[in-house]
Amino acid sequence: MRMTQLSSEQQTPNHKPSKPTEGQLQNELIFHLAEKILMKLREKELISHEELNQISKLNRQKFNPLLGPLMCDKP
Repeated sequence: MRMTQLSSEQQTPNHKPSKPTEGQLQNELIFHLAEKILMKLREKELISHEELNQISKLNRQKFNPLLGPLMCDKP
């Protein structure tokens, strides 16, 4: 097996992270508002836990939130 040491310029990424677009920020906001509504429906026992998970999964697919998956422990 052959190993090569990388120089410091090869180890540092040469691109800056891009800022989220207006559409991505809008989707993020809508996703979080939808999640709040879901939690209130669940608290009032108007939907089951399984329904909450299913709807939340659909919301994550539809709105593709940037932070949602990081803050979410649901499948």
